Amino acid sequence: MDLDSLTLAYAYGCRNAGDFAINEGALALLSRAAPEADVTAVSRFAAESPEFQRMADELDDELTLVGGPITYDPERQSRPAQFAALAHNGLQYGVDLAGVAEGQSVHSALYDRITDGDALLFNGGNAIHHSPSHGNLPYLLAMLYPLQVARRNDVPYGLLPQTTFALEGVAERLVRPILDDAAFVMTRDATTFDYLSEFGLSTQLINGVDTAFLNGTPSASEPSDGESSRIAVVPRFSTLGDTGELDEAGVRMEGAFLTYLERLVDAGHEVTLTVQTEIDEAWADRHRDRLDDVGVGYYESYDPDELRAHYAEMDLLVTMRLHAAIFALSVGTPTVGVYRPEWGPKMPGTFRTLDIPDYALPWDEATAETLEAVTEDALEEGAGLSQRIADNVTLQNEALVSDLRTALATADGFA
Repeated sequence: MDLDSLTLAYAYGCRNAGDFAINEGALALLSRAAPEADVTAVSRFAAESPEFQRMADELDDELTLVGGPITYDPERQSRPAQFAALAHNGLQYGVDLAGVAEGQSVHSALYDRITDGDALLFNGGNAIHHSPSHGNLPYLLAMLYPLQVARRNDVPYGLLPQTTFALEGVAERLVRPILDDAAFVMTRDATTFDYLSEFGLSTQLINGVDTAFLNGTPSASEPSDGESSRIAVVPRFSTLGDTGELDEAGVRMEGAFLTYLERLVDAGHEVTLTVQTEIDEAWADRHRDRLDDVGVGYYESYDPDELRAHYAEMDLLVTMRLHAAIFALSVGTPTVGVYRPEWGPKMPGTFRTLDIPDYALPWDEATAETLEAVTEDALEEGAGLSQRIADNVTLQNEALVSDLRTALATADGFA
């Protein structure tokens, strides 16, 4: 079939630079793998929301953006408004998935766009996961909404690079049929690929990288002269989402991280705390006095291009956020990643994919001393490590475009 019309669900928001970079990367991937297709993106946010308008302004005329079916917004709505939104969204969900009232205006824009298009692509990220400890089964149901609509209406669909984890019990029974019936499923890290390979899925499974890598220009960087190095650091101590409340281990890690920053400055390095999400901005504000006393610099941006340029000027990035790592690695800057298991395999899996697994450090192994040791190792490797990263990113980007182009041309339902 000719793919004249593709639907991309979802387009994420702008409050997190990493989320927006997934949008950019997905569009870059489609422009290279399916340049003839007319792409319409369905936002995660309702058309009346401020987040939708902000996204529409950022994307300009690159593609058509339509509002999503979810109006529930606990951050901005009163409690009565939340209940009303949940009731309306639940009813809409049922109408769309049941496929009743065909051709009538009761269906959402998402439903109409998916059923009118030639095929659906589900945007990348780590949308398909389940954490029973945080009760996010409703989240999983909402995220799978467009895939359910496509599956129930015989619209071919495929998944762009995902990190997927913690699919057990009800979550596995919900997700597995959707993955099995997909024309293809792309993963964005080696660990997810291994994990889904064990499921014995009947679909084509493709190992790839995060789409945000496509917007960087990987090249080997030259280290700073002398003993002083430029080091960017990105924390993640949020009490929201998959992190939960800051537990005892989190308090320990926060103290170790602040001690580590102080030691870097004492050693003569130029350290910049980089903020690229609103959540991290709040954390930085709480610790601003101590950071100023230590001598840590501060940089804030939610623009992926600005962040890539910022990290390109650094000798090293030490980050707890994957997309900070992606921005830096995509321009060849050596990077150390620190991660918690509940964040899923995206950090260690991505570092495995790029053949730098030793620079992904588990949270429970991260002390001020171990962080200093891995920092010294990365700085000593310098240009050699940067060249290895740049070469591997280039290879993975080329493979991602080639693999999607092949999948669109040959996968069942697309070809």
